[in-house]
Amino acid sequence: MPIRPSDKEEEYFARQQAELKRRLAEEARRKLEAEERERARQLHYMKCPKCGMDLQEIGFSDVRVDKCFSCGGLWLDEGELDRILDKEAGFLRRLRSIFS
Repeated sequence: MPIRPSDKEEEYFARQQAELKRRLAEEARRKLEAEERERARQLHYMKCPKCGMDLQEIGFSDVRVDKCFSCGGLWLDEGELDRILDKEAGFLRRLRSIFS
């Protein structure tokens, strides 16, 4: 006579299977999000946020800033404005107070 699992055993294994499927789905979602972030980064890296053209790095007060020669935009990475302000005074300090 075959041994039949009890209802509690069936419930336990069903919960285990459901948990495994949930974890696998969560891992797949995280992997897809990471791939999408990387794809977006590659599409937008060194592209002007205003017009979409290529940015070029130029030197400004010993700081490398990103310049768009198409629309004339000038873009600063995190911390670059502070480094410029350490060397410049007056107008730029007032400008920083607007964005801080």
